[in-house]
Amino acid sequence: MNARKYIALSTSALVLGSGLITASALPSAAASQKAQRPVVEAQQSARADRASCPWPYVCFYKGGRRVGAYKDMGYQRLGRQSQQATSVYNSRNDDGARVYGIHSSGARRWSCARPNSRYHVTPGWRLYAIDIRNSPSCK
Repeated sequence: MNARKYIALSTSALVLGSGLITASALPSAAASQKAQRPVVEAQQSARADRASCPWPYVCFYKGGRRVGAYKDMGYQRLGRQSQQATSVYNSRNDDGARVYGIHSSGARRWSCARPNSRYHVTPGWRLYAIDIRNSPSCK
């Protein structure tokens, strides 16, 4: 299995509520293709985040420093510092979190931050909201 998982949701899927799509845009792709890349991408190592992000939080990091933490179920707008995060860690055991972002091109998408996983915010995206859901697949 690929070390990096690319998970995104197309705009039509977001509106219609259908499933996830995977994306693997090449570095030489045009700006319109970059907007198709996921809001967040999975990362392998989450050991440091576990220490600084206690259960049941979803934490946001910038420059290795925690800048926000959310634990309430449901949709929540992110604070200013969390919006500038470069990585996200979901310390919850069973709950996924939809992480909403807006691309520099204006495209809006969400990606699923699965339980006990760390994610890197894809370049060109700015986070604006989170929706902690009672489903590991964010349904």
